[in-house]
Amino acid sequence: MSTDEEWKKHKLSQLSRFKGKLFQASDYSAPSTDWDHDHCEGCTATFAEFDGPEILHSGYFTICESGIDDSKTPEFIVEMQEQGCEVMAKPDVKSWICKECFQEYRAILNLRLET
Repeated sequence: MSTDEEWKKHKLSQLSRFKGKLFQASDYSAPSTDWDHDHCEGCTATFAEFDGPEILHSGYFTICESGIDDSKTPEFIVEMQEQGCEVMAKPDVKSWICKECFQEYRAILNLRLET
């Protein structure tokens, strides 16, 4: 198997959890001052508001639940809150996919786009 084929297979495996999900096209905005970038869930390209080589400023996102149990706030969140970071006990997060990965895997994974 070629390196290109392996890379495509890897991206597909990374993106498969989004099968059938609804996405929105958007400019990237950092969720907080402590969290200034995200990565494409497929190819790991960087999304950010700042400029730099190969930094993406727009793409597609979907909202994913963090999976944090409300019954007990995890220690790392308590620690962040104690340090003055504004962290919700159960944050929902945006999962980002770059335009290239979205187009490449849209049909295969039935990625839906909000209109």
